[in-house]
Amino acid sequence: MASKLDVSPDWRTRLVTDVPSAVALFDPECRYIAASPAWIAVFDLTHTPFTGSRPSEVHRASVEALTEAQQRGLAGEDVDGYESAEHDPEQQRWRRIFSARPHRDFDGTMVGVLVAVQQVQSSGEPASTPVPDPLTGLPGRDGFTRRVHEILAEPDPEHRSVALFAINLDSFRSVNNLHGIRIGDQVLKITAERLVLGMGSRPFGEETAPEQWRGRDMVARLGDDEFGIVCAAPAPGPSEVEVFSIRLLRLVENPIVVGDLRIRITASIGYIVTSSELRDENDALRDLDLALREAKALGPNKAIGWHPALTQTATQKYSLADQLRRALDNREFQLHFQPIVRLSDNHMVGAETLLRWNHPSDGLVAPNAFLPVLEETGLIVPVGCWVIRETVRQMQSWQLLYGREILDWVSVNASARQFNDPSPLLATLTEIHNSGFPLNRLKIEITETTFMRNSDTTRLVLKELQRLEICIAIDDFGTGYSSLGTLRHYPVDTIKIDTGFIGQIGTAEGEKLAQALLNIARMYGASVVAEGVETGAQHKFLREVGCDFGQGHFFARPMDAALLGTFALTRLAGEDPANATDRLRLFR
Repeated sequence: MASKLDVSPDWRTRLVTDVPSAVALFDPECRYIAASPAWIAVFDLTHTPFTGSRPSEVHRASVEALTEAQQRGLAGEDVDGYESAEHDPEQQRWRRIFSARPHRDFDGTMVGVLVAVQQVQSSGEPASTPVPDPLTGLPGRDGFTRRVHEILAEPDPEHRSVALFAINLDSFRSVNNLHGIRIGDQVLKITAERLVLGMGSRPFGEETAPEQWRGRDMVARLGDDEFGIVCAAPAPGPSEVEVFSIRLLRLVENPIVVGDLRIRITASIGYIVTSSELRDENDALRDLDLALREAKALGPNKAIGWHPALTQTATQKYSLADQLRRALDNREFQLHFQPIVRLSDNHMVGAETLLRWNHPSDGLVAPNAFLPVLEETGLIVPVGCWVIRETVRQMQSWQLLYGREILDWVSVNASARQFNDPSPLLATLTEIHNSGFPLNRLKIEITETTFMRNSDTTRLVLKELQRLEICIAIDDFGTGYSSLGTLRHYPVDTIKIDTGFIGQIGTAEGEKLAQALLNIARMYGASVVAEGVETGAQHKFLREVGCDFGQGHFFARPMDAALLGTFALTRLAGEDPANATDRLRLFR
């Protein structure tokens, strides 16, 4: 097929080697696949057989910065402006600015990382004046990096201690989507002005030669919706910097008036106080980026200071992400299935697919130990596509072995990441649809939070799923942000009541709440699955109030595909579990 030819290694090699810029393509193990002539010249690889080698094996410079850009790109990030500053053997000083992008196949599989580099020569000091940002007039990332370099090169340790802030506007893309780029630009300009004015109210460094310190202050625009601040002061303390970061959050969240519009935005802020332990600006900006990422993960509207545990955690995440990439390539992931039974007669009608990782040395790894890293790094996109394909393959296998009556449908969880970048998901499902598999036997489970984070995109994706005749289930219903009107806007087939509510059955309040959730589902014609059914009393109540289906350890624990077939053949799902305790012990 043509699409296969389009992504062949030869095609990739020709693309990279024909590019006039300094660009290189690396595989998931950070080995060279191809490099453009400009890249080869930058790193003096003319006489080096670099293909198949890692940079650490063939480079004389920029190994650490390039490796960091590679790892972040392979983790799913878009990396811009990651710098290194060093001297070559002739003592010429070079600044190299790296950018990286994850490189995926059409099915979403991570096949490598594309890295570009810009090189600037200088003699100790920057060779040219940084170009200001054309929208805000602020210095750009280049100017910010240079200022940090100047400060950390100071001979006086007191002068090397400053506060650095990285400020990212939360969900700024929605401003452009809702109001247009022109309004978005106005919001950015006003935010920039506020940050500049806010520097005049810093709570530290006022009593000692303020003019001396203020001359080294800087507010810069680091990216589309990201700003940086250098706040010079004599040895600011952590508590003072924290107070100032909160003040910056308040500045950003004040309503912005543009014409007739009142727009409210929030920010995530990472900050550090530089010290003699930082070797250069690369160390400082690395730690600042880690703090910002932590703030964004805990946010919105959070300010987090760097601490050593963030670096340790990031190192562990990079290592785990690398293992997970290899796990996908080496087929270490497995699927388990938990039966879903019809409560009226306890007959198994469906199952939920659950991802497991069979680590080569550690055995089965608990999902909560690796699923968050799959989500954070974006690896959930290719892994999610694999789960769907493998689920369909297993359903076809069951049909051949036992006949279609083993179960009517299987549900698969989809993450918010897969809806933010829906192309791989839709391509996978379309491929399955074109193969002739009846997709009405597949349910896609998404959480309420996924519905609400990007409602416009979610609505479009769900319409496409509906066109393919795929059923939609809301997972963990009642724990998110949806209202009574949410279901009216989406083609929802099934509601899954969260296990937390089912666990309260047995109390008057818990039973009223479960009944209310059932009534909501009935209003919109959706069937209901009660998750986490653990006791006979819960089972009895749910059956009496007319809940359609149940899932939980009362019926069966998650099991591999072979054991699910055995479970189905015993027909125990059609019996009252209270009368089949001994025979059910195997599955609980």
